[in-house]
Formats: sequence, structure tokens, C-alpha cells
Amino acid sequence: MTRKERETIAGWIFLLPDLVGLAIFVMLPAILGFNISLYNWSGLGQMKFVGFANYAKMLTDPIFLKSLNVTIEYVCMFVPLNFVISLSLALLIKKPSKGIAFFRTIYFAPAAISLVSIAFVWSYIFQQNGFFNSMLSIFRIPSQPLLGSMSQALYVVLALSLYASVGYFMVIFLAGLNDIPEEYYDAARVDGASYWQTFWHITFPLLKPTSFFVLIISLIQGFQLFDQVYVLTGGGPFYATSSVVFYAFQTAFEYYQFGYAAAMDFLMFVILVILSLILYKLLRGGEIK
Repeated sequence: MTRKERETIAGWIFLLPDLVGLAIFVMLPAILGFNISLYNWSGLGQMKFVGFANYAKMLTDPIFLKSLNVTIEYVCMFVPLNFVISLSLALLIKKPSKGIAFFRTIYFAPAAISLVSIAFVWSYIFQQNGFFNSMLSIFRIPSQPLLGSMSQALYVVLALSLYASVGYFMVIFLAGLNDIPEEYYDAARVDGASYWQTFWHITFPLLKPTSFFVLIISLIQGFQLFDQVYVLTGGGPFYATSSVVFYAFQTAFEYYQFGYAAAMDFLMFVILVILSLILYKLLRGGEIK
């Protein structure tokens, strides 16, 4: 057996636990979910086969269409903002200096706290008579409806999501920045390159693998919007913050339409796979060339 063959076998052995986990916890539930989506089922009793009727129902369901629109709007804001803010924080704390460990801890701390716990605290801060409106009154700014507003509630949910996630992705970017050889920056300084020239021609291109990972995980997180909505708004007001995942949860566990809920979740799975493949193609899997 050649050395290359031994390395190939060793590589597959290391990948095996992840592949088994992917098959058991991702692919198998997706297949079972698709199977359930072809039935009309209340969760108990006999399952009635309806084919693709549940998928056709989504086209005429105004609440689903509203939830899909909310989810897309949220993802379009969350993914780029999460990328820019987390990268900016990583650049700020990259160089060792006095007190930098304190700021690294502060920025990362929300990522170590349960999202549900943070959401409960924010629900009190942003309620009608909460801390946020109290602070606005100090500056003589009128009280805002916030979580009770169809136009503002989703932005509060977005702010919570960013607060809870940017610290984690900051650490990911920091690891990527530390992997860039310092010699490149030394050569750029010798050539008289400015900070922005160095960033665009050295830092950003060499962060491509890290950027690809951050974008993919952010995309997945965006489409899985649930905890924040469940705790902060319950999907309201008037479905203004109802994501597809939250509406599927309601459909299954409040309206007992498990087949229809499974159809919505499987559609989200397909959309995520397609978008991930497109992103993979555009960024060439994060490969640096």
C-alpha cells in the first residue's frame, strides 16, 4: 500500500464520525420529514396520503407567504451585517495591546449565554415601558412601540440575533486573521501600501476560507430563526416577525397539521441546500487561488 493510499484511508477514517452524524441527524430526518409531508396527519391516528397537496397549499396560504417574506427579509439583513460587524470586531482586537483581553471577553460573552436567556432579558428591555424607552425619554425622544410595532419588531429581533452571534464569528475571523503570515504585511509596509490597500489585497483575499464558513453558517442561522421570535414576539404583531420555522412550529404543535408543517420545513431544507451550493460555487468553496 502506497503512502498516498494510507493517507486517503486515514482521511476517511477521520471523516467517518462526521459522516455518520450527518446521515443520522440531518439526512435521515430530512427523508422522514419529506415522507410525512406527503400525508395529512394530526400527529395521532391514521395518516392520509395526499401527495404534494401540502406543497400546493403553501402557494395559497397568506400566512406562509408572509412568513417566507419575513424570513427572506431577515436573512438579507442578518447575513451581511453579521459578516461585517464580526469581521470589524476581529480586526479591532487582533493586535495585542493593554486591556485588549477585556474587550475580547466583552465581545464574546453573549455567545456563551443561552439565546433564550438573552431574549427574556431583551423582552423586558424593549417592552412599552421598558429600559430602552426610559432611556429615550431622557433625550426627550417619544416612546416607541418596538415589539408592538409591525415596522419595528423585526429590527429588534435582528438586533438581538446580531448581539448574540457576532462574538462567536469574531473569534472565527480572529483565528483566520492569525493564520495570515505576518511577512505579507511587512512586505506591504515596505512597498508603502495604505491600511485599506493592505486589507483589500492581502487580508480579505486570504480570509476567503473563513469568510465562506461564516457566510454558510450565518445563512443557516438566518433561515432557522425561531428562539428570538418565540420569546420576544410570538410571531406578532400580525405575523410581522413570524418566520417559516416558527409558523411550522405553530402549525404542528398548535394546529396539529404535522404533514403541512413537515412540508414547510422540507422546503426550507431544499432552499438552504440550493443557496449553500450557489454560495459554494460563487466562492469556490473558500479555496484561495
